[in-house]
Amino acid sequence: DGPILFVANHQLLGLDLNLLISKLIENDILVRGLAHPIVFQAASGSSNRVGELGGRTPGLQRKPSGTGPDPSNFQAFGAVMVTPRNFYRVLQSGQNALLFPGGVREVFHGRDEAYQLFWPEKVDFVRTAARFNATIVPISAVGMADSINTILESSEVVDLPLVGERARAFAANVTAARFDMANEDEVFVPPIVAPKLPSRNYFMFGKPLSTKDLDPSDKPSCQEAYHSLQDEMKRGFDDILSAREKDVFKEAPTRLAYERFTGTKAPTFDIAEVNRRV
Repeated sequence: DGPILFVANHQLLGLDLNLLISKLIENDILVRGLAHPIVFQAASGSSNRVGELGGRTPGLQRKPSGTGPDPSNFQAFGAVMVTPRNFYRVLQSGQNALLFPGGVREVFHGRDEAYQLFWPEKVDFVRTAARFNATIVPISAVGMADSINTILESSEVVDLPLVGERARAFAANVTAARFDMANEDEVFVPPIVAPKLPSRNYFMFGKPLSTKDLDPSDKPSCQEAYHSLQDEMKRGFDDILSAREKDVFKEAPTRLAYERFTGTKAPTFDIAEVNRRV
């Protein structure tokens, strides 16, 4: 009866994004990813808002003159800037969307913060979804944090002599993804990391939440729906972390050796391991 809104946790550095998008496309599911303003800010060479959608049909404006990455690379896979207007327009036009409510705080999480949610208190995305009868599908993602060694967390980088000052200055000039947050409060400073052997990534699609009967003006009900989505995602983390212990190809050396020898993708744990939960 309406569009699908996928909400997921942002894994460390967002390096799993291509895996998730490609899997959706393989299953003929096209989505509009809500991308951080820095993608479009870099292309314009300024902090002005670009890529705002007009009318009822989402579509980015042409790339303005300037240096930086071309946002059309993201647009090719349906990305639009994450703004309240764009989010509204995407759902209003009946298109599916992919949202990471945890944003920068989640994508640059600390060493001991893997597979946790850092969502804002506001439940605006649920209220907007309810306005257009969207079905919200939570996605729990696990694996990327196990592929990376964090040498310095973001909070440690900004405390470094000289480097920290430059990092804070850079972050202050990056347009915040949340419109109720000042640029300097978002702290767009990546951690310093080193790669490890790639861990297997898992994506758990949780129980869909229909907003057909949810009144967007009923804040308590929207808050309850918001918390139920968080609970479903946390259960997904727990399920994956438990079930992957039964995955004999969880570790990279074994998995890569199997795939090189057989020329086929290494199997994973049986889905029954996940379905055992009550």
